[in-house]
Amino acid sequence: MKKNIASIFGSVAMLSSIWLFTACNNNKPADNNKAAVSETDASGIDQRRLILPYNGAAYKGKIDSTYQTSTPDFGPAMPLEAPAGAPNIIVVLLDDVGYGQLGCYGGLIETPNIDMIARQGLKYTNFHTTALCSPSRVALLTGRNHHSVGMAAITEAATGYPGNWGSIPKSAAFISETLKDNGYNTMAFGKWHLTPYTAYTVAGPMDRWPLGQGFETFYGFLGGETDQWSPLLMQDNHAIDNNYKKGQHLSEDMTDKAIAAIRDQQQSNTGKPFFTYFALGAAHAPLHAPKAYIDKYNGKFDEGWDIAREKIFEKQKAMGIIPKDAVLPPPNEGARAWNTLSPAEKKVYARLQQVFAGFLDHADAQIGRLMAALDDMKIRENTIVIVTSDNGASREGENGTANTDRYRNYTPQSAEEMLTQLDKLGGPESDPHYPKEWSMAGNAPLRRWKQDTHAGGNTDALIISWPAKIKDTGAMRTQYHHIVDIVPTLLEASQLPAPQKVNGVDQMPLPGVSMAYTFTNANEPTHKKIQYYEMLGSRAIWADGWKAVCLHKQGEPYGKDVWELYHSDIDFTESNNLAEKEPAKLKELIDLWWGEAKKYNVLPLDDRRYERVADPSRPVAAIVKPSYTLYPGTSNLHPLTFPNLMSQSHTITAYAEIPAGGAQGVLASSGTEFGGWTLFIKGGKLFYVHNYLNMQEFTVSSNVSVTPGKHQFKVHYTMKQKSLKPDFFTGDVDIFIDDKLAGNVKDVKMAAQYSSTTGYGILIGRNPTQISHLYESPFAFTGKLDKVVIELK
Repeated sequence: MKKNIASIFGSVAMLSSIWLFTACNNNKPADNNKAAVSETDASGIDQRRLILPYNGAAYKGKIDSTYQTSTPDFGPAMPLEAPAGAPNIIVVLLDDVGYGQLGCYGGLIETPNIDMIARQGLKYTNFHTTALCSPSRVALLTGRNHHSVGMAAITEAATGYPGNWGSIPKSAAFISETLKDNGYNTMAFGKWHLTPYTAYTVAGPMDRWPLGQGFETFYGFLGGETDQWSPLLMQDNHAIDNNYKKGQHLSEDMTDKAIAAIRDQQQSNTGKPFFTYFALGAAHAPLHAPKAYIDKYNGKFDEGWDIAREKIFEKQKAMGIIPKDAVLPPPNEGARAWNTLSPAEKKVYARLQQVFAGFLDHADAQIGRLMAALDDMKIRENTIVIVTSDNGASREGENGTANTDRYRNYTPQSAEEMLTQLDKLGGPESDPHYPKEWSMAGNAPLRRWKQDTHAGGNTDALIISWPAKIKDTGAMRTQYHHIVDIVPTLLEASQLPAPQKVNGVDQMPLPGVSMAYTFTNANEPTHKKIQYYEMLGSRAIWADGWKAVCLHKQGEPYGKDVWELYHSDIDFTESNNLAEKEPAKLKELIDLWWGEAKKYNVLPLDDRRYERVADPSRPVAAIVKPSYTLYPGTSNLHPLTFPNLMSQSHTITAYAEIPAGGAQGVLASSGTEFGGWTLFIKGGKLFYVHNYLNMQEFTVSSNVSVTPGKHQFKVHYTMKQKSLKPDFFTGDVDIFIDDKLAGNVKDVKMAAQYSSTTGYGILIGRNPTQISHLYESPFAFTGKLDKVVIELK
């Protein structure tokens, strides 16, 4: 006991020495890379908040020979407190939700909880995004234009140019970092999609995962989408196994986690405000919702998308969302008229829209639970709640599908085939997306859709509620604003300046304009003067109430692009092209676009899409080796971090021991129920199953039983043929037990890619995603699995 006490006091003495050394050194002038002086300047701004971190403040206590004659000062050791009265902040970010899909914006989908937030705050009718998810998210969280921070497109589509590195520079600190260093707690839930694809492994680097960007906690998924019934999840800086059962949904789970985190923060009673980033997977594909929410819309969309679009348009006029004299533009190029469809197509497509509606309705219910928790904690009054979407409704479902991986591999489904799966759509056995024409209706009254620089791609609902400050509740605001304006707004609301340095790194300026003036003044003209747009080669620019825009078709020379001109102040729906009548104004705006393009790293123009990911000059996420050794108990290996096994001959060998009573379970797997492969033992036999796009399972089982003892279980795939459109490889599979041939199957079809967006790659010892219907997931291996070796031939 005496030894322990001496040890404790020895540690205390050491800490005291360290403190005395630090305190003495704090009498030195402050390092300008760490902090500025503590006084406010003439404008009233606390200079310490301009340069973060701020803990280099001068020590103001007195150091004498003993503590009895000294005076302490905890100032240098204490972080800055948030300004008095600083609000809590919750940003609710929806995904792929169009301008005309929320109920409070004239939509036909019930969103009572979002509508309530709108009644408690303001609806913005002229708010804009970038037209794609990662670019909009980086603009939302950093306050910078997407090209200027290297995010021209999604992170996986990085091209090696400054405007599209796919990696956000530290000179563009996230609002979470600024708020955290100024006395806020910060937490993120749901979709991220801002980590470079080269950092998708659990080996990182993690400086661009949420915790590396100023969030203190994270629960969600790193990529662009995930299965809502069987999500691939991360918690803070590590992967967690999905243990969902059928019937549990990610939107519900992340809401539970968000409510618990806010309750934890509040009961800690530190007095800190919080910033919660709540980024739902809804309503991005896969469209997943509880069946009750889907069935709620039975018959509601049977009239089709053309009538739905007209109904939304008329509702928006009646509600004042759009001007009374607004014109509904003609249907988008390539959109099918509902009355030309077959009965099977009408039935399937109406059901797919029901699934989308159920997904959004269900998400709204979770937002309602989150708001109810704030009310229960009595903190709603001084909480800013922002609700918006990252872009317009998505056309990426093309003609509709029950299995998105089939669409990506150029193996579309017919309506007649989907008709047999009608009741499964939206459930765990489906990976659905709705036809592009429903997204056209969802973007009403605007032209085009996600990925486009016409208004339908980048005009979104925006709701801001702050009961303590916004008193003109239920009103609308028509000022022109862009997603880069959110950060300046939050800084002003929190009484914080934009920092000049963060962690010693000089910060890029914020090009956005605070929207806080709109909180109290409905009629003040917009403070914004200019905003450029570019997405996948298409371009646009807005300036002082005019907009020039051109739709670029992939593969066409840019010199053939036709620019259109709209006086957007009086032509909200971009229906009256004035390019021929106002050539001087059009030239002025085009020249202005080129100036902004050079200023913000937009160039070079690039119209590639999936081809970017296939570019062989891109850096790899992990070293390419001839063989890989993988171990049980480890995390998922993302498809972008591992060679594509489908495209080459390979051998998979599992080294395992079977106990005397036998064993069963998955040795190795890759993919999901919509496509992939799995090697497992069941009923004393070795099995290899290749699931080709959920269309056919190629199965081979051993012709001998597996005996107790140590074994090598091997599968060898010999690739023979490649097909394009549809994309697949054909080869032969042989399985071996201890190098003895135990079975084979010829002409196995393997798709070119599986689950590249949902992120399910190779897992050892389990399969949570039901690749084969011969077992019930996760079907963990019950024997002793030593390792799995994959060799590329």
